[in-house]
Amino acid sequence: MARVASCQEKKVAESLSGRGVEHYLPVRREVRRWSDRRKVVDALVLPRFIFLHCTNAERLEVLSRDARIRGFLSLDGKPSVVRDSEMDAFRRMVEQGSGVSVTQQPLAPGDRVRVLDGPLAGLECELVSVGGGRCLAVRLGLLGTATMDLDIQTVEKI
Repeated sequence: MARVASCQEKKVAESLSGRGVEHYLPVRREVRRWSDRRKVVDALVLPRFIFLHCTNAERLEVLSRDARIRGFLSLDGKPSVVRDSEMDAFRRMVEQGSGVSVTQQPLAPGDRVRVLDGPLAGLECELVSVGGGRCLAVRLGLLGTATMDLDIQTVEKI
């Protein structure tokens, strides 16, 4: 996961695409309101971050070739890694849900559940309490936890 200069996320994504580097920039469509109009815009789910799928050598090359990439999220000097299953679940949440959000606060361990119905059917994840309600949660390692509102009747305990 790369840290990117402010307001440069989409430009970095275009640059990476041009060089053939596999990446993911999570965006969601939302309606922004002004006093005289409304507009549908693509809003960043994680401002200043972009996910990269690359080797260590490719990571160093990307960092040296693009000054807009400020560095990589790491722990104890090792780059953070999001497992493929977590990344797939996060992508599905972003693509299928309008209420997805990411939080850095640690979440108390909850029940492992499987989604039975809807666009996330078959997804296995952790159920947590956020803001007094129930929601779906997928841990993303150092990044935090992605959450999405979900009807409790559509999940079963594993």
